[in-house]
Amino acid sequence: MRNLKLVLQREPAAVGSLVASILPVLVLLELVSIDGAGIAAVVVAVNTFVGFGIRVFVSPVERQVTVVAGSAAPERLAA
Repeated sequence: MRNLKLVLQREPAAVGSLVASILPVLVLLELVSIDGAGIAAVVVAVNTFVGFGIRVFVSPVERQVTVVAGSAAPERLAA
């Protein structure tokens, strides 16, 4: 799972490329009825959502943490 996260973090558009490769096959097999413009719209939407999701869930979040002497847990400072 960690390797998948690293791959997606480095190249989020790979998912859109995969969708762009699979959709024409589904159209040829008549499993999906969509034209070229529809395929383009789906690929752009997939790239947008995957890119956003990766930035939210996969990319590390920087946090400032300070340890106060005598406290049991670190206090978080607002950025």
